[in-house]
Amino acid sequence: MKKHEKHIERGDLKSATHLEISVYYTKGGANYFSGGTNPRGYYLSVRPVTLRDGMKSFDLFAGCKKFLFETARYTAKQFDRAVDMSAAFEDELITAVVTENKAA
Repeated sequence: MKKHEKHIERGDLKSATHLEISVYYTKGGANYFSGGTNPRGYYLSVRPVTLRDGMKSFDLFAGCKKFLFETARYTAKQFDRAVDMSAAFEDELITAVVTENKAA
């Protein structure tokens, strides 16, 4: 399965150098952390990361994700649709993550 991922350099975050923007498919199922279930389908996520010397580091539970659409299984055609659809929501999630992780 593919994962669409890009990094945007930001200098205004307190504990990161970049934002990682990902579109991915997950089979969903039980979420033991929240006590609920996650639907099977495509998601957009944005999280702060630090890229240094070929390594990537990040804080757990930082960032946010948005469910794009539900599907019974992964297909390349639907993945391309999810990547296209994600452009409409990227700015919303970037704003939320930057606001949460703004340097003082």
